[in-house]
Amino acid sequence: MLLSIFGVDPIEIITSLTIVAAAIAILTKEFMLDFISGIYLSFSHTFEVNDYVKIDNQKGKIVEISMFKVRILNDDDDSVIIPNSKVNFNEIINYTRRDVRLMTVDFQLSLQYLDSIEKLEKEIISSLATFNEYIEPKSYNLKVIEMKKDYLGLKFQYTLKLADMEMQRKIRKKTMREVFSFIVGRKGTSGDDPESAQ
Repeated sequence: MLLSIFGVDPIEIITSLTIVAAAIAILTKEFMLDFISGIYLSFSHTFEVNDYVKIDNQKGKIVEISMFKVRILNDDDDSVIIPNSKVNFNEIINYTRRDVRLMTVDFQLSLQYLDSIEKLEKEIISSLATFNEYIEPKSYNLKVIEMKKDYLGLKFQYTLKLADMEMQRKIRKKTMREVFSFIVGRKGTSGDDPESAQ
């Protein structure tokens, strides 16, 4: 009635307020979603700072958990910031909740360079001899996790005697270089042209 006395149509006011409220809701939707997800993650104990996790396609150590984002440090020392809403709606693997000393290196290898899985496993293990004092004896294991027409998906695992992220990086680096050397050696023996094999 007061609005009518001043010549203002109440329906127009209500319509204007509804439009403004809708605009605010749209603009703050992501902000509120991240905030609510942050509250949930704070109480869920899914992971904690210093846990080693995989979120979506990002893998690394959690260095910060805030109300709006999670920051992880990946294996290349890159700082990756993930919004809480993305964390909440993606698959999370917390490697720290298993035996933290169990290490895994995943890679793919073309079938043309692979004569024997056992031979590849022996060559990788032999190349890691300098790290024997850090690795549990007889913990090495090379698994086939995927088999395609042209390549195999492989997983090489070993268990460290002590949880040591720096040592893990060194061994992972050495393992990948050994796989690369294995492939280069196969190129040489098979007579392939390196240019055409790339």
